Amino acid sequence: MAYVKTTPRETGSGPDNGESSEIVKPLDRTKSVVNQGGASTARPPRTPGMANRPLAPTSSDAGPKDFVNDTLAELKRVTWPTREERASGTLVTILLLVFFACYITGLDKLVQTVFQLVHILPQAK
Repeated sequence: MAYVKTTPRETGSGPDNGESSEIVKPLDRTKSVVNQGGASTARPPRTPGMANRPLAPTSSDAGPKDFVNDTLAELKRVTWPTREERASGTLVTILLLVFFACYITGLDKLVQTVFQLVHILPQAK
């Protein structure tokens, strides 16, 4: 059994004049260490979240016409990039592709040279 040292102020017994004489009492493992105030730790009732909500109408409820109308409405809400944003995005993509192609080619040549120096690969002719 574990023992915990407490002060009279914590136990509610003994002199309350500021003196702190230590009292040793056994630790009650049935009480919460976190909830020492004795307040109720019952969880509040759960309210239904997103997982319990009904889904949108299924495909059996909506026809192809509804699907097309919903798709067009969704496409109208899309923020499309401007011409300048598309051009700069394309340029960045092309430059990154060229950079990584050169990087990987350089690594390949370096490893090939090292392997040829230790005679793992035959010399290129």
